[in-house]
Amino acid sequence: MTETDLDAAHASKRPVTPEERYKMIAEAAYFLAEKRGFAGGDMAQDWRNAEAQIDQMLREQGRLPALTDEDIEQRVKTALASDPASIAKEVRAITLDALTRGHLDSEAVKRVTAAVVAGARAGVAPLGERGDQPLKEAMRGLDEALAGAAEAAHLAIEEAATRTKEFSQQGLKKAADDLATLQTLFAETLQEAARTARGVAQTTFKQLAEHAKSSGSAVGQRVKLAVEQLAQTAKATARDQARKGTKALRNETALLAGLAAGLLQGIAARLQSTSDEKQR
Repeated sequence: MTETDLDAAHASKRPVTPEERYKMIAEAAYFLAEKRGFAGGDMAQDWRNAEAQIDQMLREQGRLPALTDEDIEQRVKTALASDPASIAKEVRAITLDALTRGHLDSEAVKRVTAAVVAGARAGVAPLGERGDQPLKEAMRGLDEALAGAAEAAHLAIEEAATRTKEFSQQGLKKAADDLATLQTLFAETLQEAARTARGVAQTTFKQLAEHAKSSGSAVGQRVKLAVEQLAQTAKATARDQARKGTKALRNETALLAGLAAGLLQGIAARLQSTSDEKQR
């Protein structure tokens, strides 16, 4: 891909294809190696750094290609075969990456969650009796990622509440109701996985589902706090909000989903930064 092609691709608002993204990363990695005179360094690290740079640019432009369910499942499956100490972090990163590539709405969260669990089930199968701890770590990473999504959705609703010309009270209530469903999504997904799994995976999913139901989860705690705060926000803004029609409600739902996705990018970056600092 020439420099002219890159400029043209950057100027476009359409999502890049996987092939275009690959070429952009390859060129960026080459420039990183060239910058140090191709001496020393690590080619694999050059690629990872280039991938992070290109994906950040594409996120900012709203052009990062969506991850398919198969992509997510394969990445999670691979993560379960890695160092057990890094599984939760890797699964959290995979989940956040998938969620920040599009609008952060309830359907996207359900789809990504299902794909992560499917990948974890596939990844734990070859581990046999040793698979319980990797699976628990994977689900901890998923839980933490969903908590990040809940925080982003909460912040988006709070921001929307200050923009009375764009968002109605009806729209804000729907967004808050969608946020509340995240509290049960995690536990229900674990319960469904337990019903269809076998062996160690079934036992582990059951244990995790019971724990999430009785003791709560990171996403459940985040949602509970958000819903309590949003109740106060709704009261404070009710008199300033006008009721809008179905078309307007659809439009503001899309606006909220886009706003939440942008906020989640910041949360994901913060979580990554915190995780990196702990490892030093």
